[in-house]
Amino acid sequence: MLRPRAAGALVGITALVLTAVVVSTPAVGADDPPGTEGYEQTARLTTVGKPLDLLVHPESGKLYVGSDTVAGTTGGSLAGVYVVDPAAGNVLNWVKTSPGSTGAPAQLPGKRLAGPLPGDGVHYLVGLRGIAAVKDGDAAGRGGWLTGTTITQAKAGAKAGTVVVVRGTKLEEVTVGETSVTVERSLTLPAAGGPLAVDTAAGQIWVTDNTNSVLRRVSSADFTPDGKEIPLGAGAAVSFLEWDTGRGVLWAGRGTVLEAYDIATGKLAASFDAKPGDTIADVAVDPRSDRAFAVWQDWGNPPEEGDGVGQLAVYDTATLKDLDMGAELPGVNGQLGSSSVAVTPGGDSVFVGSPSDASLTVFRAPVPPSPSESPTPSDPESPSPSDPASPSPSDGTPEPSPSDSDPSASGTTVPVDGPSADGTSAGGTGGGGAQSTTGGGSLDTTGDGSLASTGTDVLLPAAAGTAALLATGTAAVLWRRRRATT
Repeated sequence: MLRPRAAGALVGITALVLTAVVVSTPAVGADDPPGTEGYEQTARLTTVGKPLDLLVHPESGKLYVGSDTVAGTTGGSLAGVYVVDPAAGNVLNWVKTSPGSTGAPAQLPGKRLAGPLPGDGVHYLVGLRGIAAVKDGDAAGRGGWLTGTTITQAKAGAKAGTVVVVRGTKLEEVTVGETSVTVERSLTLPAAGGPLAVDTAAGQIWVTDNTNSVLRRVSSADFTPDGKEIPLGAGAAVSFLEWDTGRGVLWAGRGTVLEAYDIATGKLAASFDAKPGDTIADVAVDPRSDRAFAVWQDWGNPPEEGDGVGQLAVYDTATLKDLDMGAELPGVNGQLGSSSVAVTPGGDSVFVGSPSDASLTVFRAPVPPSPSESPTPSDPESPSPSDPASPSPSDGTPEPSPSDSDPSASGTTVPVDGPSADGTSAGGTGGGGAQSTTGGGSLDTTGDGSLASTGTDVLLPAAAGTAALLATGTAAVLWRRRRATT
């Protein structure tokens, strides 16, 4: 099983090998530093109330946030639907008013975002049985309430402009008007319905039957089950379903396990376990980047039941593997509601809503390293091999002995700047910490690089970590960090 891990987590370093290769100039890109490995947090917004659900509109690109008020807030309720500019992070619109249970407008939470409207806007749930629609620029949501059983699940329908809802054992297709909601079609299920997933292109609706542990497919054409079912293995009830229509995969959250089901075979294709104390809260699939983004939220009070830190995990939707590009989510827990996630097309920006600390956290995709340019004789940062690597005698410093300039000589030691055996830094990176050789000279470097040497291979122990070695000579050393596989 694969577990989401914090970005940049060290898996294990076996040894660092410095190998002398006789070259005059490194090839372009040969010594590029590695790029950032995981998604990085760039902002944390506390201007959208207590976020309950997120949706990036596929056409307008705007981020919609369904929110509740924050306990202890002075000056009025923060509930409603917020429209956010995902690039700038500022609130474009705050729709406070929604249809109330009696038909009168009221300020109510935007409980769950059912799906996008054409062009811009969303359908969202209000109260126990209300469904409304809103877009940027609106002063209030439009819609109404159904009578009878509470709505527990809602998704945009396969039929344009409709919403599919679950109410007990009823699966219903409804339309939302200016002041009312009308049931167009209804289906009685074998048991109470659970989470939904709708493929609008193929006209398929998947509904969870947690009582009988199956996923059941309903045809949108005639609104009846078509006989296709996928059995669920032993485990917790399904809390959400998310379609990857391009891959034909259903992602299902089941407590401490995230599962991916292949629709073609009707079988479980992959599963991912939570770390101790975590549960799966939500998944957003981005077909353009072939990635799925999952929020794992901590549950309980640390240290008895968890550590108080959730996780953002990133999975490859083609291989169904953990890409190990995620990030930690301090304070994201399930005590005040379920966290949610949304992603911009292409996977450049990821948003995590946390009801527990009333925040919206923004993550940006890692930036690939830019190719390095070949050094030129006129480049002051790229001295020629004939330039001295240590101070000359005229500077008042004695010239190093042969044993000082040769790392392979007896008694020579090479301090390094990588992690020590206990995982701490032995000297820092960049400008933080002294790094030198006994032969004189120093070099601050991070990432893969090319270094001068005398042509001798040097094997450094694992505890030494990653280092840069500089001595006299005309050969270049290309070095790479090797990590043990687990």
